[in-house]
Amino acid sequence: MSSALAGTLERARSTFATVSLGQKVVIGLLLVGLTLGGFFFYSWITAPTQAPLFSNLAAGDASAIVEELNAQGVAYELADGGGTIMVDKDKVYDLRLAMSGQGLPAGQDTGYALLDEQGITTSEFQQQVTYQRALEGELSKTLEALAGVNSAIVKVALPEEEVFVRDKAQPTASVLLDLTPGTQLTGEQIQAVTNLVSSSVQDMDPQQVTVADASGQVLSAPGSGITAAAGDARSQVEQEYENRLAASAQKILDSVVGPGNSVVSVRADVDLAKRNSTSETYNYDGETPPVSEQTDTERYTGTGAPVGGILGPENMPDAANNVGGGGNTYEKESTTANNAVGKTVEVVEEAPGDLNRLTVSVVMNDEVAGNLNQQQMTNLMTTAVGLDPARGDDITVASMPFDDTAATNAAEAMEAAREAEASEQMWSMIRTGGIAAGIALIVLIVWLRSRRGREEIEDDYEPLELDDDMLAELDRLRVSSIREEPPLTDAQMELEAAERAKVRGEISTMVSERPDEVAAMLRGWLSENKS
Repeated sequence: MSSALAGTLERARSTFATVSLGQKVVIGLLLVGLTLGGFFFYSWITAPTQAPLFSNLAAGDASAIVEELNAQGVAYELADGGGTIMVDKDKVYDLRLAMSGQGLPAGQDTGYALLDEQGITTSEFQQQVTYQRALEGELSKTLEALAGVNSAIVKVALPEEEVFVRDKAQPTASVLLDLTPGTQLTGEQIQAVTNLVSSSVQDMDPQQVTVADASGQVLSAPGSGITAAAGDARSQVEQEYENRLAASAQKILDSVVGPGNSVVSVRADVDLAKRNSTSETYNYDGETPPVSEQTDTERYTGTGAPVGGILGPENMPDAANNVGGGGNTYEKESTTANNAVGKTVEVVEEAPGDLNRLTVSVVMNDEVAGNLNQQQMTNLMTTAVGLDPARGDDITVASMPFDDTAATNAAEAMEAAREAEASEQMWSMIRTGGIAAGIALIVLIVWLRSRRGREEIEDDYEPLELDDDMLAELDRLRVSSIREEPPLTDAQMELEAAERAKVRGEISTMVSERPDEVAAMLRGWLSENKS
């Protein structure tokens, strides 16, 4: 086995000795490239895939987990500012179980998990406080699920329930949001926060929720309502309405004066107030019989003069004189009828979005629209946007010279950028050509040097002088290669291999020093064998 390996190494060394200098350089570069490529490929293949072990960790929990990982000798990486710990994907579940056994991450029991810690000896006050803490924890978790919210702190003020109280206080809440850098909540998102909190607490009005961010900016406060959301809704409605009218007018102007030669500005005052009105109307039809009718009649018949005048002794009736006086009669009749009356109740709910006032400004380039009829253009714009003079709408159409400095500067900047890009492409081509020319020059120099070395070898050619022992060995090798020899023992084979290795080393030296002579001699032997 050693002799065969020695022979293989000797043949490889002999072959490498016959290679020229330029070929050796190329082979060396190829070997280095293959080695580096294999190294990087092996590193990429064997690199473990990272997966998050825990995310959104507190500083204390992250520190404790890192210490435990270091104690176990587990490789890890920190991400998201230390809030996420990345480990090998194959070890995630095992490490989670191990960390859970160590009580990590410790965290804090929040939300309704606090209610599990109550015992039979818990007082009513403790139960109320625990329930309030649990509610605050659940609301914090809910708000932290919103996009752009890192953490949320919710405080709820629940009034005490009292029996003999007519005016009950309303619950209130305050929310503090820690937003991710660069995040700004819109009015709709603020309204969503207030609705989530108010809907989770009994009898809480959305206007009783105060929302603030970590910078101290109040986003919503009691008494002012959700001003940001209302402002955003109003702005959005007005902007959509204005853009629609401006696009309609701009389309006509572009067809008349050409694109870029006119500007339309529309300002709409939209009423977003919501109103409800109720009216009741009664009507009576005389031909309709009454629903119910009642008649009362009173009659009186008697004698004597009627009593009248001022009460007193002088007006007292004389019984002697009135005896046998004339008779008197009294009769009274009254009728009450309940007639059928028709009743109409009308409830009108006005949807928000009425237009209070509309103003339009149109400016055209004087170079293009100087000869246009201004009144005609005004009528066109009035019709395009639907102006109502009775409502107080107004429109202004003017022709003025446009300032094209910005357009000229933009065109010059674009031309400069185009020239810079072309110059960069040219220099890139020059660099690429220079690198290619340099490589070609190196290859040419190597080829010329190798060719010059061959010419020098041919010029310095001297007949190869071999001693008798070398000629005999070469002849023996030539003869043994064309005939079969009897099998040899292991000792003879080792001795033979050692002698051959020695002779081959000498032959390799001769080949490296006099390659042309050896090649000529071998060609002669081959021709002899063929003959």
